[in-house]
Amino acid sequence: MTETFKQGETKVEIESAKPKFIHLLDEDEVEVKKLDAEDIEDCVKVMRKCAFDVTATEVGNIIAYNRSFGATVNRMLVGVGLAWPAKLDHESKRIMSGDPNALYMEDPAVLLAYEGRGVRRILLGEREREAARNSYRYAISYLYEDVPKGDIADYIREGGSQLEKLYLSEGYEFYRTERGVLAFKKIGKDKEAEEKNDESDSFLENK
Repeated sequence: MTETFKQGETKVEIESAKPKFIHLLDEDEVEVKKLDAEDIEDCVKVMRKCAFDVTATEVGNIIAYNRSFGATVNRMLVGVGLAWPAKLDHESKRIMSGDPNALYMEDPAVLLAYEGRGVRRILLGEREREAARNSYRYAISYLYEDVPKGDIADYIREGGSQLEKLYLSEGYEFYRTERGVLAFKKIGKDKEAEEKNDESDSFLENK
């Protein structure tokens, strides 16, 4: 499935058997929850307020993959991070049919009143962890902004959106494709293996 809908924060995590809360600088408490069928109506409302052109059927079909998350404050949904399994061909940087090896992440929808409070970072991190839990090798997303020629990372540093700068700060790589700029990050065991190989190469070079 490749359909999409387009249109620095400090946190402390508290580990317990209860739902996880993340305390932001303004003392709001944000609860992260996995979305289910009961959340469809609220998700559509939030996304439409954020200028996403979506229907309840479209959102419901994605939530059915059981990979999407929401952010709530005082039980009110303030952010939506939809995601679904995908297969990325690493060499061509194309999304293809086949057994999924990646989690495709839709742009998060965040209510205006909660902009700048770290909700995007929270939803990004939770979906990355979901990808790792399901043994996917990549977390991916398309950036549809027209990007000038030259180094994409430099362009994002100078004039990118909040979301683009978030991807950059979290170690994503960027590639131009016929569908737009692909942001992707290696995660899970694949990332750990790559880091070990880098350490081995460095050790051999220094011998």
